[in-house]
Amino acid sequence: MQTAPTLSITKLRDQLTMTFASTLENIDLADEETRQFLTERGLETAIFAVCLSMREGMTNAVKHGHGSDAAKSVCYSLLVRENHLMVEIEDEGPGFDWRAAQEKQPAVDCDHGRGLAIIRRYSHNFWYNEKGNKLFFTIAVSPAHVLP
Repeated sequence: MQTAPTLSITKLRDQLTMTFASTLENIDLADEETRQFLTERGLETAIFAVCLSMREGMTNAVKHGHGSDAAKSVCYSLLVRENHLMVEIEDEGPGFDWRAAQEKQPAVDCDHGRGLAIIRRYSHNFWYNEKGNKLFFTIAVSPAHVLP
């Protein structure tokens, strides 16, 4: 029998790392931790773009990558670099063809299928690993606001 993953949060000067059970409630926790982390570092202007994109990526990991299986883990990290923030979100799922998926435009009357379009709009760039189960994206920030 597989045991539920434990919550792990690590905060360093330039990095926030979390591993947690694949639930929508834990996405809320990751959002709170991210907001606090960015605020403590004077990066409030990046909160909206980072949190919106992060929530979309994590929702995809929980719902699509794991089929909402709370016995699986999502790994998340936020790295502060000289002129950008680097986000990584990894799930244990089989992955998907993200290149083909990003070419699709979401239907106007549909309430899902907008995650990649939102991430594309609010990040500087994004990509997945070859398997398609680990998302990377960057958010540009002013060097004057990064790590005093």
